[in-house]
Amino acid sequence: MLGRVREELGFLRGNLLVLMASYMVFGFTSGLFSPFRSPYIRELGASPLVLGLMTSAGYVILALVRIPGAFIADRYGRWKVIVVFTFGAALSYAFYVFAWDWRVILVAVVVSSLSHIYQPALEAIEADSLPPGRRGLGYSLIWVMPGVPAFLGPVASGYLVERYGLVPGMRVVYAVVLVCVLAVAGIRWRYLEETAGEEEELGRRELVASFRESVWSIREAWRGMDREIRYVTLVYLLMSLEFPLFQTFYSLYAYDVVGVTGLEWGLISTIGSVALILVGYPAGKIVDRIGRRRSMLLAYLLSTPTLLGFMAARGFTQMAVVNVVFQVSTAFFFPALNALRADMVPREKRGRIMGLMGTMRSIAMVPAATVFGYLYELNRAYPYMIGVAIEVVTVTIILGLVSDPETSEE
Repeated sequence: MLGRVREELGFLRGNLLVLMASYMVFGFTSGLFSPFRSPYIRELGASPLVLGLMTSAGYVILALVRIPGAFIADRYGRWKVIVVFTFGAALSYAFYVFAWDWRVILVAVVVSSLSHIYQPALEAIEADSLPPGRRGLGYSLIWVMPGVPAFLGPVASGYLVERYGLVPGMRVVYAVVLVCVLAVAGIRWRYLEETAGEEEELGRRELVASFRESVWSIREAWRGMDREIRYVTLVYLLMSLEFPLFQTFYSLYAYDVVGVTGLEWGLISTIGSVALILVGYPAGKIVDRIGRRRSMLLAYLLSTPTLLGFMAARGFTQMAVVNVVFQVSTAFFFPALNALRADMVPREKRGRIMGLMGTMRSIAMVPAATVFGYLYELNRAYPYMIGVAIEVVTVTIILGLVSDPETSEE
């Protein structure tokens, strides 16, 4: 039994092992701050609409920087951009530690979004390092394994918030996050290896020129997409419209409507992380066995009723159950979607095409975050009603237009 597991996980070495280690640190830090980020910013003076606008501003910047980021990943290599801008991402958390007003958090959002120019390179190095026959399992582990340390975070931050108050407790949380992300930057600098082949030198002048050239290359990447990849991109965009619901307003709804305390919300997040860990490994194997398309449909079969249950949930127990089912749905959807992208996109085009998909995703989230903030102020359930409608449309598209490729790209 142990030998079989070792054989199945034999691809976890080199860059994948380094990335997995860094993702697990990020998982812990995300578990610390994510459940209380929106309430913290609201406590610093931001309304739900301002929260939505801040989120939209971050997506605008992210969309812009992904354009040269995708080009740089293919032409100048993955390693440099990942290492340099991971240090930049760490810097953004210093603003959270010392923020006295929501406008300081806006600066942090800008710095963090600019630093995520490395995302296309990170996505490309993941796809480069995963063997085709193990992509479902590989992406499942990438999605799930960060939850192993993550389940400790919400309880710890919930305790700090309950004992010291929301703002002082979150300052301590973000100080810990800052140290952890600096450690991740060091790990990537020391152990990550280049996968793009021969790379060119990138100076200041080349960086400016690359933005102009990359806009053209992204345009060409869109023209070079097969019809099937465009359908998957459409699913990716519709999924992205929902992202602000969970990134920005999920915790606010839990506080404002469901009626949980800080410690209860931390426990709910921890229980969800444990469920994700338990389901993640078998879910990844199921994605490889039954296919990407069926796995995505299975995910929506779970998540759409979950949104309806979320709107009706009251109290700790109901919210915990809803969150567990939602986490299980993500254990199928994201590995299936990422594996399908990797199966369809040739290695030499991955940086640009995945960068294009990421850019379009960020653009889609810009109006969504602001609209959801406005709707939340009108009625806290309205954003989630829209979410249900988006999921129904997405399922229809998957059923009618999306299919698994006959052969997978290397």
